[in-house]
Amino acid sequence: MMWLWFLGGLVILVVGGELLVQGASALALKANIPPLLVGLTVVAFGTSTPELFASLQAMAAGDGSIAIGNVLGSNVANLGLALGLTAIVSPVAVKWADLKMHWWVMIGASLVFMASVWDLVISPREGAVLFAGAALYLGGQLLRARRHAAPAQTQESVQDMMEEMGDAGKSYGVLAGLLTMGCVGLYFGSEAFIMGAQDIALSWGISTHVVGVTVVAFGTSVPEIVASLTAALRGNGPLSIGNLVGSNILNIFLVLGATATAGRIEASPVVPDHDIWWLLGAALILAPMVWLGKGQIGRVAGGLYVAIYAAYVWLVVLHG
Repeated sequence: MMWLWFLGGLVILVVGGELLVQGASALALKANIPPLLVGLTVVAFGTSTPELFASLQAMAAGDGSIAIGNVLGSNVANLGLALGLTAIVSPVAVKWADLKMHWWVMIGASLVFMASVWDLVISPREGAVLFAGAALYLGGQLLRARRHAAPAQTQESVQDMMEEMGDAGKSYGVLAGLLTMGCVGLYFGSEAFIMGAQDIALSWGISTHVVGVTVVAFGTSVPEIVASLTAALRGNGPLSIGNLVGSNILNIFLVLGATATAGRIEASPVVPDHDIWWLLGAALILAPMVWLGKGQIGRVAGGLYVAIYAAYVWLVVLHG
């Protein structure tokens, strides 16, 4: 029964996340927002909602360690697994000038997370600070999008992308309906998903932190993997990498912020001693990968990222 809850919840989470991303990204693209900003804000928010719902549900169930493990594991998986697999399938091209500021925000968010969790507790006050970071980041990016209209060439590529997605002819009402269905699916899917994850941890005799970092994190990262692979295969590298970087920023600021604001989160001692360094390291090496690849994250870099993720998961299980 625990596997039925877990797998059934995962399927509903993925479907709900896909509906949310489809509706939100189409609404943003209709407004002529540049693809990189769509990835960094709208799509990133949509693909981070499974982490948000799963973490809040874990807190409601009285297990904050799953919430922290979920964010840690998801952020490493977003770059190590999602970006790695995407680059192996189709090398991702991106301009460092466009990505630079968001990379620095991701590093800053990781350092704030490190400072918050160092004493093994994230308080509601610290959660409010993190949540404020999400509001500032999203608000700043949307304001920037309004100030800088997309050039004609970008608008044409956006229109082509919308036609490929099948969303160009959908009305705003239909797209709003997709958003609503996605949110409902995420709510009920996360409840079943967390219930199954807790039962698995108990039956296997392992900590819920390990389950959060591995099983739960992988499950909630599936939307990021799907969205990034889809964007890259359609030749839109900026949307692909923007989704992953933006999702990592929002996982810390929004997911952890909202979860900690709802209640005090206690972390496992392994988090500051081990896990947080992998999260920071995965974020740091993105910049040299873009520099060395001269604006492209190729198959070698993708293979390195996948190897990093595999090593991380192995060591997490080893540490217990």
